[in-house]
Amino acid sequence: MHMGVQMKKMEGKLRTVDLIVEVHDARIPLSGRNPEFYQKLYAIRPHILVINKMDLVDMKKYKEPVEDYYRARGVNNILWTDCKRRLGRALKDLQHLMLECLRGDHRFNRAVKTEYQVMVVGIPNVGKSSLINSLRSNNLGIKHSAVIEGARPGVTVRMQNRVRVLDRPPIYVLDTPGVLNPYARNSEETMKLALCDLILESATKPHYVADYLLYWLNRTGDTSYVDLLKIAGGPTDDIKKVLLAICKGQDLRVKTMMSGTGYAERWDFDRAVKIFVSLFRKGQLVDHCLDKDELVYR
Repeated sequence: MHMGVQMKKMEGKLRTVDLIVEVHDARIPLSGRNPEFYQKLYAIRPHILVINKMDLVDMKKYKEPVEDYYRARGVNNILWTDCKRRLGRALKDLQHLMLECLRGDHRFNRAVKTEYQVMVVGIPNVGKSSLINSLRSNNLGIKHSAVIEGARPGVTVRMQNRVRVLDRPPIYVLDTPGVLNPYARNSEETMKLALCDLILESATKPHYVADYLLYWLNRTGDTSYVDLLKIAGGPTDDIKKVLLAICKGQDLRVKTMMSGTGYAERWDFDRAVKIFVSLFRKGQLVDHCLDKDELVYR
């Protein structure tokens, strides 16, 4: 419900906004985007698509097909970056693209204003706040963060005060909360979002997310998990076998209360689930683009 409320507030701010910057996760370049952003925001203001976390995918393999996919659908302003590492070249490219879009579009009711205002949007935890802090630090030399960043989705829950990111010309940025697609009913897309840690863990069961990761790895032919986890017998589609191998390999045990008999030890499958999923989230597998089946690449 709060996402629907915040979406209406974003629409209400459009009269004061000159440019929309959408941030998305490079691991799911096609999945998970909110179509309401286009219907309610981009159709009215110029738009830049920033694909963040580029360090987690093979750019040589995916950059061209992803850009071709979007250009065929009328999205021409596309930029890749990694806001956590604050790559200077990528941030400079984004700044130049922002200025090009701002100066090339009619401002209508804001023509008398000497300052520009940009709204940053996207689904939760894709790096919107990191992008704003990186732009501010890179351009103004201010190291402390202007907006709060978090490693989990839902840190920004409402529209923030505007942040100055450039002096000449003066550009201010509005940080916004992540808003998911309200009409998404696709279980596979939900699993992709959960695997990338873009929705709250309470929205899905971690065991199911681990099972989906194993299914996706086997379906796409990535068996790197076998050597990483030292699974005897090679690839498997049984998540219990994978979790048991992790528990045995790392001696993961937990004590549980048994009724009337005191404590007993058992394998800690919950920790094993976290370890298995972290292989993907920390970029330890061969390929981390969950949408590669939908892309035709060389």
